[in-house]
Amino acid sequence: MSLVVKDLTHVYMPGTPYQHVALDNVSLTINDGEFAAIIGHTGSGKSTLVQHFNGLIKATSGSITVNGIDITQKDADMKQARRMVGLVFQYPEYQLFEETIYKDIAFGPRNLKLSEEEIDERVREACALVNLDFETMKEKSPFELSGGQKRRVAIAGVLAMRPDILILDEPTAGLDPRGRDEILALIEAWHKLGKTIIMVSHSMDDVAKYADHIIAFKSGRIAVEGSAQEVFMEPDKLIEIGLDVPKSVKLSHMFMEKGINTGLCYTAQQLKDSLKKILGGGMNAG
Repeated sequence: MSLVVKDLTHVYMPGTPYQHVALDNVSLTINDGEFAAIIGHTGSGKSTLVQHFNGLIKATSGSITVNGIDITQKDADMKQARRMVGLVFQYPEYQLFEETIYKDIAFGPRNLKLSEEEIDERVREACALVNLDFETMKEKSPFELSGGQKRRVAIAGVLAMRPDILILDEPTAGLDPRGRDEILALIEAWHKLGKTIIMVSHSMDDVAKYADHIIAFKSGRIAVEGSAQEVFMEPDKLIEIGLDVPKSVKLSHMFMEKGINTGLCYTAQQLKDSLKKILGGGMNAG
């Protein structure tokens, strides 16, 4: 399943003194099974963009095609499109509202008018995907949980819709290190099932570790786009638009400039492994 954006423009409050062009003629393609990361400063257009992908925001102009359905058309089957595209907002735990975890996760499937048997199957499946013990947790109030657990319940509610494309807006924001690692692990597990992931993130280390397609925004336009290899091979481009690069990328560039061929390392572990290999075979500093 591919997602194709062509000449997308979105203007907030057009024709008023507060008119603001949030997206300016954006075109991109996210292919089936990709892990795409959308990065950029606050106000660069990232969140506005992803809210177009399942029709929460209507485009001022341009088109968005999800698996052959142009969702910008008036007669588009938005119900089908929203089944294919699941969107997890930033701080999704604030959107929990049911009295039990079971009811919260079941909310989406129930709106699809599924049978109770199918709803139950999907809730159990979603709990397993986010590492929540169904029997222990199903009757608990979501408001009794930790921040990380609440977020897992909120994500489970989206996964219960069985989307082919999962969009997450800053999924680790505000979490402690343990909660952050848990959320990233479940996102990676969903991706390994063959699902397409689109993650909005400020964490360049997370982007470097997980994404194979990176799209950097500045002032509503795509400033840099490519594979992780392509984007991080030229870190000056990111720095020019005010974005940082992972420390491991900086260090590997520094080593290579000094003639130590570590290769481009996205994570600290990759850099350690590369240096260990070099040292094991005798470091050639050139």
